[in-house]
Amino acid sequence: MRKFAIAVAAVVTLIGASAHAAEITLKAPPSPALPVPNWTGFYIGGALGGKWTDTTWTTTSTSDLPGTIVDASSPRNFDLSGFRTGGYAGYNWQIARWVLGVEGDLAWANNTATVAGIPGCTIQCFPGAPGPGVDVSSLKMGWDASIRARLGYTITPDLLIYGTGGIAWQEIVSSGTCKHSLADPQCTVAAGNPFDTQSNRNVAIGWTVGGGLEKVYGNWMVRAEYQFSQFNNTNDVFPFSAPGVTAGTDFSRYKLLVQTHIATVGLAYKFGGP
Repeated sequence: MRKFAIAVAAVVTLIGASAHAAEITLKAPPSPALPVPNWTGFYIGGALGGKWTDTTWTTTSTSDLPGTIVDASSPRNFDLSGFRTGGYAGYNWQIARWVLGVEGDLAWANNTATVAGIPGCTIQCFPGAPGPGVDVSSLKMGWDASIRARLGYTITPDLLIYGTGGIAWQEIVSSGTCKHSLADPQCTVAAGNPFDTQSNRNVAIGWTVGGGLEKVYGNWMVRAEYQFSQFNNTNDVFPFSAPGVTAGTDFSRYKLLVQTHIATVGLAYKFGGP
């Protein structure tokens, strides 16, 4: 009987302790709620990545004289690739789970490709002067920029998937070198057989579309993005002219059609509250 009383007392004590612990647990203050990310605001950031360029060089004339032709080396594709770095800035407006915005970017790349011969005058563009000789041509893609609209949807409060599109600009530098000698397929003869290099710098305008993912950490935003851009034709001429030769004798007239692919990762800071 005494053992039974001791057991009952132990059970009662245990139940009381459990009830007291439950009461303490129920009265514990709730954990503070995490702030919901707010995408609205101005931001500025930097991006690193790569740029791949598909360029078609089409020669329309290798000389203004009769008898010259544009041979089968035109059109010619120049495939360039290189490292790209730049900055971007914009403003977002969040409406429920949708995010609207406008953004501009400016970046630099050093994409260059050089080939033997000048397109349209590499196989034989003038009788008696076959082959590329010592002629070379090159393309360089310099800075690029764009102004775009953005439309995104928050998959989760801190993760945004978005599309973007707008106007784009691309710097293009094209160069050609020939030798004023009898054997050269492009340039006419000049005393001393001097080399002649001509360069043209243009800024092509076009359109761009793309998309990406962006995640917010407080006031910081990390993104991964892809853009495709298509630019209008640029028309130009290399005025190779030996001294004393009528202008236009050894001109090379051509046009360039440029497309670019850009893949980057970026980090931006958003001003205002998280």
